[in-house]
Amino acid sequence: MMKRYSPAAAQQALLQILDEVNHKQETVVVTPTDGNDAKSAVIVAKSEWEVLKAALETAQQPVQDAGYLDLDKIEWG
Repeated sequence: MMKRYSPAAAQQALLQILDEVNHKQETVVVTPTDGNDAKSAVIVAKSEWEVLKAALETAQQPVQDAGYLDLDKIEWG
């Protein structure tokens, strides 16, 4: 479950948020006071960010040919 804070509340509770993120492995969302979720920020532990970043980089790598045989390129008899 993600905890949500307004920017002002997040500013007041920054040390508590860092504790929640780093020691309790919680994810924190800071949502603007206008409620525009598209402009929210997510705070996660650096170790969690590194895992997510590595997964994204892996997902963006081209898929290697795993023995695929293109029948159109075979010269037949």
